[in-house]
Amino acid sequence: MLKHLIKYSDSLLFKPLVNQKLQVLRRLSPILILSILIPTILFAQEGVLIKIPESSNRHLQFLQAHHGVKLRYRTSDFAIIQVPLSSGSIGASQNVLTELPDPQVLDTVTPGFNYYVLWLPSAGDRAAIEVYGEILYQFGGLSLLKLHANLESVLLDLPVHHRAKLPANIVLPEFQAPSFAPSISASPQQQSVIQELLDQADGLRWLWQIVALVENEDLRRPGQFFRSRYALRVRDAVQFDDNPTPDHACDNSAEYIAQQFRSYGLEVEFDPFDHRRRSALGALVGEYVMRNVVATLPGKGPNKNRIYLMTGHYDSIASKTPGWDTGWRRMAAPGASDNASGIAEMLETARILSQQDFDFTIRFIAFSGEELFLFGSKHYAQLVQERGDDIAGVLNFDLLGHDPDGSLDIHVLGDEQSQWLVNAFGTAAERYGLPINLRLKNDPSFIFSDHSPFWDIGIPAVMVAEESSLDAPDEPTAYIHSQEDDLTKISIPLLGELAIKLAVATLAELARPIVSSGAPLNPDIFWESEGIGVSNPSPTKADEVIITADVTNAGPVSVENITVQFVVINPDGTTETLPEQSVDLGVNQPKTVSARFTPTTWGVLTLRALANNDARVFESNFNNNRIETELTVADPRVTIENIVAYPNPLRLNQQGAALKLTYVLSRDAEVVVSIYDTVGEQVFESVFLAGDNGGRLGANDAFTWEGRRTFFDLVTPGVYICRIIATDADGESQTKGTKIAVIR
Repeated sequence: MLKHLIKYSDSLLFKPLVNQKLQVLRRLSPILILSILIPTILFAQEGVLIKIPESSNRHLQFLQAHHGVKLRYRTSDFAIIQVPLSSGSIGASQNVLTELPDPQVLDTVTPGFNYYVLWLPSAGDRAAIEVYGEILYQFGGLSLLKLHANLESVLLDLPVHHRAKLPANIVLPEFQAPSFAPSISASPQQQSVIQELLDQADGLRWLWQIVALVENEDLRRPGQFFRSRYALRVRDAVQFDDNPTPDHACDNSAEYIAQQFRSYGLEVEFDPFDHRRRSALGALVGEYVMRNVVATLPGKGPNKNRIYLMTGHYDSIASKTPGWDTGWRRMAAPGASDNASGIAEMLETARILSQQDFDFTIRFIAFSGEELFLFGSKHYAQLVQERGDDIAGVLNFDLLGHDPDGSLDIHVLGDEQSQWLVNAFGTAAERYGLPINLRLKNDPSFIFSDHSPFWDIGIPAVMVAEESSLDAPDEPTAYIHSQEDDLTKISIPLLGELAIKLAVATLAELARPIVSSGAPLNPDIFWESEGIGVSNPSPTKADEVIITADVTNAGPVSVENITVQFVVINPDGTTETLPEQSVDLGVNQPKTVSARFTPTTWGVLTLRALANNDARVFESNFNNNRIETELTVADPRVTIENIVAYPNPLRLNQQGAALKLTYVLSRDAEVVVSIYDTVGEQVFESVFLAGDNGGRLGANDAFTWEGRRTFFDLVTPGVYICRIIATDADGESQTKGTKIAVIR
């Protein structure tokens, strides 16, 4: 990192700068820059940033709960976690590292630096960004960047489309919501109401809302147009440099959006939050008060305290246009597709839904600061946590105006826990015959819009977009974040009209229209509080176990052919899905279901019961459809099984080479692992206490050997014997061994 900082300071002094804010650094010596940054690196370390293969939620939750590990980023292939340092030393975290599958250390986390994911597909793009920060890892056109916090604004002025800051920690939900597409269960009267709402969708009204947002006519001076909604152009702003205070272009747009919401009879409020900008050397440049616009359609049914959010950002930016860095106070930033189109979608959806009463509450939120690393949605997600709002799901609309290929394809993207919400869009489109090519995706790596902060706190959220770069990032999107994102980029109104219908149909199905006081609402299927019962609470391998549980329908209507299923999750994360069953449930009439299985491994198994797991019936509450319990499979006498030593042979000349030993115990036991040469001399030994990794029931992987007799001396090449002795609390023991080859 020190070498990188010297390179960075030299580049600031001797290379052309693309960011005007940094030109002051030309007058500073490298010594001054390093004097600011080096103490942060040398004297404070917060943890180690590590890449691991994709792990189950349960494993990651265990690491978070027992080792203080933070989940910073996740894709379908890997996760990036932050392992805390103990006593300020990397070596002190080795116990955690030994429990991680194939860990790859990316960086030492230091205060004052942040991590970002950016779309940098070419070597030239990466070289340009490395002037300012350090690329730690590359994957699929994206790059993980380490950058000093004071240089964050640099990223806003570079021609990068997708960019996001890694969250401090991603909360994993205890249970995941159903991941199958729900079918429509609304009554014929409710379906008729929803169809009448869809008939009101108007593509021309959507288009004229985009025009109004792009032009941004001054509400106090009709005939004057701002043609920008940049988030820093607010009334409540203080400049601490020599630049003038900005105008109120963004505030004006917020007030227009609020006016529209009020005209629909909605409850409207502004949600203000502070934002500070600093120079590259940390000096405070400006303070700005931005505002989210929040409109509420109160629910009228038993689920009125549960809330669906429809969101989108109204701020715009044109950072790819030359001169933006110094000229943003006066330059246009039309943001027609990004994201006047999404806000117009929200306004039209709100107009239509406001004419109907619903069981659930619906909130429409126009966020500011999205183009400045999602500040508005991050603020609101924190507010949701502090207030304890019961958010059922978030539907975020971004980039729905540009259709370059003539195909009306709309992407609906969510993470694993949000797949039921993703599939709700597919179900609604099919039920109401919407001619849209829907592309439903599970992609937790896409954190570049306002859905992402809700993922971070465990709330299901999806992003709805027409953006073609989601499927093919090489397609041109150069107009995004530039003055070329103007009204000429808006496609025919048919795209907007279909997108409105999709939003109305999905939100109406989720929030449930109330047709009359006597109209049936959705059922609520749940497992009784007694939980899962087992016929044998202390089985050994090969013992048959009968699982039972009671499932209930809280009403208000009976349901037929509800699927119920048991799943056995083994200690290694593999699963055994038991046969699916079908039951009919009257109102408040519990039914007992059961299944049989035979354990095949030692350890603590998780038994999970699922009801309506195919989501065939659309319920008022999906969060109580599954329960879990643990079952310990052990043997009264200790046995050692499934011994694996790897790599075998162990190559001493490879940097970081170490032998890993895994084995399975049939009960907790004290374990001694010894390495002997062929003449019987012991060269290494490790002792593991009963119950710890290495001496616990089930799988153990705590033993490592670097091929040394002492800290300094490597063993000679040859064949070695690894002996494992396990002794249980009753004094019974078993010994097993395996051969190891050591080469250079």
